Amino acid sequence: MNEENTANEFSRTFNLDLVEKKATKIIIEATSDECLLLAERFSIIEVVSLKATCIVNRRKQKELGDYLLRVKMDAEVIQSCVVTLNEVHESINEEFSIIFQKNAPPSKNNNDSQEVVFNIDDDDIEIIEDKEVDIGEYVAEYLALFMNSYPRQNEIKGEELGYKILSEDEATKKLEKKNPFAVLKEL
Repeated sequence: MNEENTANEFSRTFNLDLVEKKATKIIIEATSDECLLLAERFSIIEVVSLKATCIVNRRKQKELGDYLLRVKMDAEVIQSCVVTLNEVHESINEEFSIIFQKNAPPSKNNNDSQEVVFNIDDDDIEIIEDKEVDIGEYVAEYLALFMNSYPRQNEIKGEELGYKILSEDEATKKLEKKNPFAVLKEL
């Protein structure tokens, strides 16, 4: 999370000391003003709605991290088509989770050169300085990640602008045909 930007468009701070024994459920929803500000932040036409159901629970001592945030996010956004600039409506229904780890003081045996292995399926880990986390900012960041980066209307073929949009298979086949060493095979 960006520490420098303390006043964000969709702020919902939560004190982790308030987490109940089993779990704490929090439902957050963006107001119309917050939707306008988020649309401006993401440079899109409109954020129609944004709602997130969050569950925060403490991690067991043997598990990595101190707290786990699980979020189910539902959003409706309108973006511009990258070809025609017409409106493209997108529904986003995604889930994500973040592990919060308290920032431990450096130990005397701290070895910064240790190798760290990451798995793409692992939950994100955020190091926290205090007990306050801005759940709304995390939801906004993940909304940006889940939005289509290059929205395009379904019926657009690309010929409207004099181009042909190739599928991934078509692009790969074209690359395979142009082998500069193919001439050497015949020698």
